[in-house]
Amino acid sequence: MNIQIDRFTWVVILIVAALLAAAVVTVNLNNGQGTDTLTYRTADEPTTPVYNAYLALRKGDRNTARAQYSQRVLAEQTKNNYDPFVNLGYVNQDSPLRLRILEAEPDASDPNLVYVTIAVDRYYASGPFGGGNTSSTRRTLQVIREENGWKLDTDEYFFY
Repeated sequence: MNIQIDRFTWVVILIVAALLAAAVVTVNLNNGQGTDTLTYRTADEPTTPVYNAYLALRKGDRNTARAQYSQRVLAEQTKNNYDPFVNLGYVNQDSPLRLRILEAEPDASDPNLVYVTIAVDRYYASGPFGGGNTSSTRRTLQVIREENGWKLDTDEYFFY
C-alpha cells in the first residue's frame, strides 16, 4: 500500500509547522525578558518613583528602592521597626510580572500631590505547551513632591 500526499496537504502541513515554530519562539522570547536590561528613569515626573521603586525591588537594589519613598513612609517604617527593603529575597525577581502605569491624576487642591494608577500583571504558566493565564492587580498610589523630587507616599512594595 503506497500512500501519496498531494501538494495541498504538504502546503497545509508546512503552514501548521511554521505557525507552531513561530508560537514557540514568541513564547520563549517574551518569558525571557528580565530586569537586567531595564534602566531607571530620570525624568522629573510623578510616575518616575513608581517605576523606579518597582524596578529596584525586582532587582534587589535596596538603596535605589528606599530613595523612591517619601520621608513620611520611611519614618513610619522606622517607627514600626519594619524595613521592607531588608528582606528583598521575598520578592521573586524571576517571576513573570509586568508593571503598567495607567494614569497619573493630579490632585485638584494640591499641585504637589498626584494619584498614579497602576496595574501589575502576573503570568502563570501552565499546560504542556507553555500556555497560561494572566491576572492583574490594580492599585492607586499617592505620589508627592518633596524637596528632592517626586516620591511614593504609599506603603506599596510590589510584593505580588
